[in-house]
Amino acid sequence: MTSSAAVAVEKCNEYLAELDSLSVPTKKNGMGYVSVFCGGGGLDLGFAAAGYKPLFSSDVIPVYCETIHNNLGGHIAEPHDITELSGLAVVDRVSSNVDVVIGGPPCQSFSILGSRKSTSDPRGQLVYEYARFIKEIGPRAFLFENVPGILTLNKGADWKELLAFFENKTGYYIHWTKLNSVWFGVPQYRQRVVAIGFRDEADYRRFKWPTQQYSESWSEPELGLRVPRPALLAFEDVGHLPNHILRQHCERVSTRYSEVPPGGRDRKDHTDRVHPDRPSGTVLVGSGAGGGRPFIHPFEHRHITVREAARLQSFPDWWVFAGGPTAAYRQVGNAVPPLMAKALANQIEAALRG
Repeated sequence: MTSSAAVAVEKCNEYLAELDSLSVPTKKNGMGYVSVFCGGGGLDLGFAAAGYKPLFSSDVIPVYCETIHNNLGGHIAEPHDITELSGLAVVDRVSSNVDVVIGGPPCQSFSILGSRKSTSDPRGQLVYEYARFIKEIGPRAFLFENVPGILTLNKGADWKELLAFFENKTGYYIHWTKLNSVWFGVPQYRQRVVAIGFRDEADYRRFKWPTQQYSESWSEPELGLRVPRPALLAFEDVGHLPNHILRQHCERVSTRYSEVPPGGRDRKDHTDRVHPDRPSGTVLVGSGAGGGRPFIHPFEHRHITVREAARLQSFPDWWVFAGGPTAAYRQVGNAVPPLMAKALANQIEAALRG
């Protein structure tokens, strides 16, 4: 084995070990969370791995709740339309106090790849239902996440209006910022807007955003930061894993993909090939109207599988997505990377503990 190959194996083992550490500890931190719009469970896994007790998880799509139930278990995980879900009813059903509510309302109406109709789109209205749900539960803190496009709609006016609504509706003190998953060791560039609200001003003042550990630049990392993890780490030894179903392409497509260089783009269907030595682009969910599609594998002339996309998102290999490949890929593409979610969960706990 060459020295460069040995280093690659060492880095891959380090990454997989960190993903394996995203397990649910037996000893909890004494805090419980409720999750809505849970999707494939990126936020749920991050908070559970940080020691929070899962109390209630929900999404309008039943198979997403099946994923949460199969992987976390031991708590309520069931489908609900949040417009019909009472926070008071949830409190009555869970086994302990709700310290944190977490969720990312569907973001299509805010996304630069979506309709950008903002709150005139019914999906955009769900953020207001989320505020109502938080108010009814009254947790010590809540987390809201969305796509960066929410900041630019109507020249930023929509975001200011939304923050003001949350502050007035809930009475919470709110921090917000834009984070990149690559900062936390995820081998993928993925920006998310995160807002965190605190019921008590003292907790709000104690809160600090998680410290950036990795540079965004793979060629000239900033002083004190590690070189970002390369996408190659997501493609090592996956053949035996669940959710690793290869899509069969016709010879014409495979031949066309064979001509796409690392980091390049297919001219016909605009699919990007992952560059193995750099973080990947954002894993996108796609839709019936177009938008994102699976990347091309860095070495093979095919789309990446659900498991490979999950590795790029920092899901551990034991986290299995329910449903067929389409449903599973949507869960992966919509998720908050668990490594980033855990970093946020730890900082919220630190603030609440004083």
